[in-house]
Amino acid sequence: MTDQNDIPPVEPLPDVPPAPYVPENAPRVDPYAPPAAPVAPPPPPATAPPGYSPYGQVPPGYAPTGYQPGYGQPQYGYPGQYQAPAPTGLSVASLVLGIVGVVGSFFYGFGLFPAIAALITGLIARKRQPQAKGMWLTGIITGSVGIAISVLWIIGIIIFFAFIVSSSANYGDFVDPGFGGSNS
Repeated sequence: MTDQNDIPPVEPLPDVPPAPYVPENAPRVDPYAPPAAPVAPPPPPATAPPGYSPYGQVPPGYAPTGYQPGYGQPQYGYPGQYQAPAPTGLSVASLVLGIVGVVGSFFYGFGLFPAIAALITGLIARKRQPQAKGMWLTGIITGSVGIAISVLWIIGIIIFFAFIVSSSANYGDFVDPGFGGSNS
């Protein structure tokens, strides 16, 4: 058995600097290309001193945001504040009434009145709630489709009853008057 002290010493590795890390998607550099001309650094941005605001002193702890409110940029207020969302009641009503109108129109045209209400509320919501365009536009479209389907159903029912009435009026012309069972 050998003792652990009998292990020969390991020679140290030569000092070789590690290769620099180059990402795989790094652009290739031509080593034979002439060096590029030096580029002047961009001028420093013109910024206001800390605490300056065109509208007065900025409260402590709040830094300028880089834009001046009132010049086409939105003004959001201080952190923690938020703007309540605009109401979308008419747009939602138009959407729901339009869907009910289309579905009801397939059942003997019963969706006519909800479809008309969807069209009216969608047109009103278009002016009052432009931020909810998807809902009021869907309400207008489904309301129009519901009205069209209901009108086609009503026209079909009128034609059906007109055909029934006209065919029953001519029924007596085709009956044999002597068909009562008498053998004379």
